Amino acid sequence: MRPYRNMYADSEYWSTLPPPERSRHIIRTMAQQYPGRVFAGLSAAAILSLEYPWGLHADGLIYIAAPRGRSAGTHPQLRHIVLTDTPVRTVVDRIDGGRFGTLILPDPATYDGIGDVVNTMRITTPARTLVDCGLRYPFVQTLPMFDSALRRNLATREGLLELCDGLRADCGPVMRLLRYTNPLNENGGESLCYGTIIEEGFAVPELQHVFIDPDDPRVRYRADFVWHTSDGRVIVLEYDGTRKYVDPAMTNRRDVRDVVRRERAREDALRRAKVTAIIRTDYDEVIRRTPLRRKLLTAGVPMAVADPRYERRLDMHGREW
Repeated sequence: MRPYRNMYADSEYWSTLPPPERSRHIIRTMAQQYPGRVFAGLSAAAILSLEYPWGLHADGLIYIAAPRGRSAGTHPQLRHIVLTDTPVRTVVDRIDGGRFGTLILPDPATYDGIGDVVNTMRITTPARTLVDCGLRYPFVQTLPMFDSALRRNLATREGLLELCDGLRADCGPVMRLLRYTNPLNENGGESLCYGTIIEEGFAVPELQHVFIDPDDPRVRYRADFVWHTSDGRVIVLEYDGTRKYVDPAMTNRRDVRDVVRRERAREDALRRAKVTAIIRTDYDEVIRRTPLRRKLLTAGVPMAVADPRYERRLDMHGREW
């Protein structure tokens, strides 16, 4: 099959690849064909392995930085992001000590002591990539990118603010992302859930709060999202991924019954720690929104729009900033 002009792949192999990896395959090949190209936006986010909903790749587009917009002869799958004085980083796929990995280098890049270089690609800096995506895609779809970039120390709030200050563009969407981004979200699913909670108007939850079992202080549990309400209630929301029950790496090869039994023991301990309500949700409910919203309302999670005291910003340690 032909995923892009002058590119071919075995159809069976291609069908096994998730959308971000398909994009990375095309970009690697294109970088060999056109070494001077600088990939930007979602394409740069894919190379950086940032977290985001795979649906952003549904249109199959590849994004490059260019000094002007798309010309008439441009391939329909190629999009230009108009940038001047583009900040660039070089990304290399390398084999070092028999292990394959990806490394971000300054530009111009030096390749001394980094192993055998397999592929070389030029992309916009992580900060510029985040800003371009933040201006192009909805809040809940871009928040996982920001959380994962800050979690991996690829960018900082200060650097992103400085970049926005130098742009002739309305960076309001990026300011909103910076207000709420929190690297304590451990994966893209939690970030998506967190962003949806905010968009639905609920109070910003505390992330990764640790509860101690009163019956055994050595036993501690971290909860994904927690609200401490003004009337003394403690509400916990747990985001469950299917991997939690079926992936051997996540279950330590225990069967589903054992995993469920441990979850019940965890809930009992949380209730002993004065948690008054425990809610569970998953990716499907978050995407559909209505089931998640109904659960939060039923549990009495406060609405930020109704009580400004709950509208707050938290740093990576869960503290207000």
